[in-house]
Amino acid sequence: MDRQRPIPGPHASDPIATHTDPAPIWARPVLFPNAYAWYVLVCSIDLMLTHTVMTHAGATEVNAIAARAIEHAGLWGLIALKTATMVVVLLICEAVGGRKFESGKRLSEWAVAISSVPVVLTLLQLVFVGLMQVFYFN
Repeated sequence: MDRQRPIPGPHASDPIATHTDPAPIWARPVLFPNAYAWYVLVCSIDLMLTHTVMTHAGATEVNAIAARAIEHAGLWGLIALKTATMVVVLLICEAVGGRKFESGKRLSEWAVAISSVPVVLTLLQLVFVGLMQVFYFN
């Protein structure tokens, strides 16, 4: 995903050293912008696909926490939950990456990979349902 190097400084050659940028997290560039862009994209697609299959295909949410959010606040509850989880994951990646750059980078890549699984499975499910309709209902 990202092909960045650690921020230059005395710790750049030491993979165990702590990131020493004195700027607060909101005042400096993020460490893994490419991975974060992919993560937000995948999470957004997951949100859209979840809403689509629940609305048009009659599916139910299998994640108990997300199902509860949908039950209480509908689509806006799902959006709020997904946004909150995205923010938490990105902050964790920044915190880990600030201490150990390679570990943070690996974590951000795994966040994208793990979040891609439901998207791929939902897309496969939609293709399968579409094929079933073509072969059995026409």
